Parts: sequence; C-alpha cells; structure tokens
Amino acid sequence: MLNQLINIGWTLLAFIPILVYLSSLSSYEAFYIFLVISLTCGFLPKQIFDRLQISRNPQFYKRLGVKRIRQFVQDGDIINRAIRKDLPQYRRIRDRTSLNKYLKTVEMYERYHFICLIFFLLISIHALMNLRYGIGAVIITCNFLYNACPILLQQFNKSRILKLGKS
Repeated sequence: MLNQLINIGWTLLAFIPILVYLSSLSSYEAFYIFLVISLTCGFLPKQIFDRLQISRNPQFYKRLGVKRIRQFVQDGDIINRAIRKDLPQYRRIRDRTSLNKYLKTVEMYERYHFICLIFFLLISIHALMNLRYGIGAVIITCNFLYNACPILLQQFNKSRILKLGKS
C-alpha cells in the first residue's frame, strides 16, 4: 500500500504541470502526436535500451547519487525497511528465477519512464516554442525528477542485477 501511495504521489506531482499546460491549449493535435511518438518509443527493441545504458558499473551510478534517489521511490530503501520490519524474511531476489523476474520489472519501469521522458520533452519544447517559458521550465524540472532520475535508478538496478547474475 505504501508503495502505491509513493507512486501516486510522484505521478501526480509530475503530471499536474502537464495537465495545466494542456488545459491552456486550444487544440490537442500536438498532444496526440506527442503521445503516439512517445508510446512508439516504448516498443523499441531491448538492444536499443541496452545501448542507452550509460554504464554497466554500479559504482558509476553511486557516484551520481542514485542511491539517494532510491530512498524515496516505490520499492525503495525506506519502503523495504518497513516491509522487513513486519516480514524479516522478505527479499526480492532469492534465486535465479526471482533475479530474472526482478530484471524484467526493472526493464518495464525503465521503458515506462522512457516513454514519459520523451512525452515530457516534447510537451516542454512545445511550451517553449509557444513562449510559455515558466510552465516549460517546470515541465523540464518534472521531467528530470520524474523520468531522468528513475531511468538512472533503473540502470543502476540493472547493472547490479546483471553483476549478481554473473556471480
């Protein structure tokens, strides 16, 4: 339940500026085009997402401060500590099967945030081109916090999982 509350909270905070901007438009044609482009990007082959991974080394992401991000997200450190308080045996990765399942979950989160990253980027460019600098800047900030940071987090998780899988 706590995971979903965190998820809903971050999603609302990120999408409110998008909704505010979209409500000011007289035509939604650009919105639909941006939506199709973004969703199409979510169906790119896995190899492209693998190439977009900045580093295979978990230490690289730690130096960027990704572990700090992990504190405040769905399935993050704070949530996992609370779950382990009630269920001391709780661990997401117990064996090869759970490792592969978690890797698929990480890849799904990465695709979701990539779709949103492209969508937010296109909307912010549209806002800036229409001289709506304030809302454009807010959407860019939300894009960084809601999409770029989680993508880095998922890449960090993926690099850790792949390292675990080799051992």
